[in-house]
Formats: sequence, C-alpha cells, structure tokens
Amino acid sequence: MPTHLVTNMSVYRAITLDAHQKMHEQISAGRGPKDDGSPGWIINFDPDQGSFKQAMIAIVFAGMWLEALLHLLIVRDHGAEKFREYDFKSYADKIRLLGCLDKKLLDAAERFQKSRKELVHEKAHFDGGKVKAAQDEADNAHELLVTIDALFTPQPS
Repeated sequence: MPTHLVTNMSVYRAITLDAHQKMHEQISAGRGPKDDGSPGWIINFDPDQGSFKQAMIAIVFAGMWLEALLHLLIVRDHGAEKFREYDFKSYADKIRLLGCLDKKLLDAAERFQKSRKELVHEKAHFDGGKVKAAQDEADNAHELLVTIDALFTPQPS
C-alpha cells in the first residue's frame, strides 16, 4: 500500500477492536450462574447499557474502517474513476471487485451493511419485525473486520 496516503484506518481498527473487547467484558460482568446451580445464566439489568454502547461504537468504527480500506484498495488497484463508479455500491460489490468471491464473507458484508444502517439510523419500523441485538451485530462486524484485514492487508513476515 502506498505510504504517502494519510488515513486514520489503523485508529478506526483499534477503536473497533477495543470496543468489541469491552462489550464482551460488559456482557461477562453482567451475568452469573443460576442460584440453584442449573445450566444457564442470570443476566443482570444494566441501566447504563454498557455492552450496547460498546457494540454501537464497534459497529460504527468498523464501518468507518471498512469504508476507508475499500476506498484505498479500489483506488490503488483500479483507479479513482473506478472507485467513483463503485462509491455507492454495496460492500459486497466492492469486495467482489477486489477479487474475493467467498460467499461467507460476502454474506457477512451484506449483513453488516444492512444492520449497521438499521442500528445507526434507528428506523425500527422498517426492520420487518426482526429484533436485532447490537451485540450480535458487533460480533459480525468484528469477524468481518478480522477476515477482511487478514485477506487484504499485507501481514508482516
């Protein structure tokens, strides 16, 4: 990747990973074993909604990271004109353009794009009656980030 470009991608990535970790710490801190010893958990009410807040941070910054990375890769590999053509296309379309045809990854990208939009813009009446847990969507965002990062970012040797 060109070293002369100024980007905050690494900061967005770090914020995403940190928020995802904090989300899971909040989830773990808010549950304990059942008093009677039976299988399962007792989940304590969190009036501050800590895990939800961290999930939302992870989702938003994963989107910022993905947008920046895809822009960088498409411009590098195909030029600015091709990026302008793809600018408003789906994440999955952009990832396909970069040569990835992995169905699991493309499905995760589509899920991420849809859930991020619904959660960030909170248009609950368009959700078709499906309840989305921000924490589950943050897990998907995290997995997407890790997979795309490994696939497209040069790893140190």
